[in-house]
Amino acid sequence: MGQAFGGKERSPVLAALAIQAVLFAVLYFARPYAGAMLGYAVPLLWLMLTQGVLSGFVTALLRFSWPWVAGQVIAPPLLVLALALHLPVWIFPLILLLLVLVFWNVAGGRVPLYLTNRATSAALLKLLPEKTPVHFADLGSGLGGTLRHLARNAPASKFTGLETAPLPFALSWGLGKLGGTSNLSFRFRDIFKQDLGEFDVVYCFLSPVPMPRLYEKAQAEMKPGSLFVSNSFTVPGQAPDDIVEVADRRKTKLLLWRM
Repeated sequence: MGQAFGGKERSPVLAALAIQAVLFAVLYFARPYAGAMLGYAVPLLWLMLTQGVLSGFVTALLRFSWPWVAGQVIAPPLLVLALALHLPVWIFPLILLLLVLVFWNVAGGRVPLYLTNRATSAALLKLLPEKTPVHFADLGSGLGGTLRHLARNAPASKFTGLETAPLPFALSWGLGKLGGTSNLSFRFRDIFKQDLGEFDVVYCFLSPVPMPRLYEKAQAEMKPGSLFVSNSFTVPGQAPDDIVEVADRRKTKLLLWRM
């Protein structure tokens, strides 16, 4: 995430909205001329389908990832469909609010909500020492499923999740309390405002954007012998000390650095 837009790193949310707004304005003013050429008014659905295709094309040219391209393509026609179904007006701000609460980190930190699968959680469990308790941190813990799995299977160790997306944090905190595992906790905290020195193992599944800064922070704060683990995303110019390949469908790789 975090594409270069206009020569600077910008929020993909704002960039995507800007693309839609500009194309909507262009098509809105072009609609009467297109209608005059065709001999009839251009239907709203045709207009929104055109906007979706053009938005997806521009988004792809700006080298956004494919989920952003797909979202840009389908958003305008979906809006027309919602209007055709006569959905109540309040449902649109509600959907927007829920999206903001879930994908809060996309706008601020350009980090999407990635969920660690069960095979990767099992691989992380194997990285923990069998006889020595450790303090494990998940930076951007999402819904907390990975930490709940680890906490149940390594009761002597301590597990802490850091999350700033409001809805995932609330769900992970609630599920953690219901799970009854005393070695598990969640903090509503920016990962760059957390001292990493208290953790023996730090795990993250973020995006390419924050990795250089996060690795520099880990080097400065983590104790000698501690372990920094990144799911899939590497650090430019810093070859990992080891790579664990997970036998899952997406061929996940855990990149390991010893501090």
